[in-house]
Amino acid sequence: MLDPRLFTPLDAAERRVLGDRYLDFVRERDGEPDLARRTLSRREAWFADLTKKTLPEWTGERIDPEAFKRWHLGERKLRDASPLTVWLVAIARANEGEEWGVDYLLDRGGFQGLGKHGRLQPRDFADLEETYHTRIFREIVRLFGLDFELRPPPRQIQQSVKLMAYLPEKLSFTLLAAGELMGTVAFLELAQRAERLLAGQPAVLTCVRDLLDEILIDEVGHVTYLLGSMGTVQLAAVRATAKAYHQYTRRSYYRGMRDDSVIKFMMHGIQNYSLGLFPERVLRRAFVPKEYWPKEAA
Repeated sequence: MLDPRLFTPLDAAERRVLGDRYLDFVRERDGEPDLARRTLSRREAWFADLTKKTLPEWTGERIDPEAFKRWHLGERKLRDASPLTVWLVAIARANEGEEWGVDYLLDRGGFQGLGKHGRLQPRDFADLEETYHTRIFREIVRLFGLDFELRPPPRQIQQSVKLMAYLPEKLSFTLLAAGELMGTVAFLELAQRAERLLAGQPAVLTCVRDLLDEILIDEVGHVTYLLGSMGTVQLAAVRATAKAYHQYTRRSYYRGMRDDSVIKFMMHGIQNYSLGLFPERVLRRAFVPKEYWPKEAA
């Protein structure tokens, strides 16, 4: 059920301090930024620790790397692939739009200038967080003995990113919030599919769950910060734009990859958006203003 609190403006006083609260949160979670290298100190340490771990062995279905590459690049129809392969292709493609978009925006100075106004702004940290998500998806795919290189995203996605780069910040952030909202639902669907597909391999499932949680924690925080900073008109536009954006990208980004059940999940999640959709373990580690806490998790 839709949570109307997410689309009701916060109190003016709360909105004034929201940016500082978000910055405190991400500095604690991410560590110090290095703008030249586009890194965050604690994220780098997290990846260094990950490389030292002995990862669980996958003993299930084996997927030929060359066949996977052809499916990933769209050279082979996914209707011929197993459910596990379809999910792994979705994982490999999941961040291609964001990766391309973040690189494009960071080359232009990011959404909020990357410190040009005297200090980093909330979206500056979010932009840097996004650079880690493809690395996480790659770690998931490697659990199954596979690897991938990102494809260029569909032209429609590229054009929407370029549009956001030139629009005034309020309008740009409205489009961004719609995309981020849709993204949280898409990543949640991937996580729920993993629970079903990997149920027979609990050690691998635990590892995948932990990796996907790291992305969901970031993305939930991006959505709650953006929604919390907006007024009535922007908030009304976000939901409508998210629905339209999903239909827009469905014809290109999801073509040949998503079956009807996934499309229905996506639209249902957007129409009934609530933080109650997400696991409590994610919400406890994400940036969630108290006004947005799901009643069942309070």
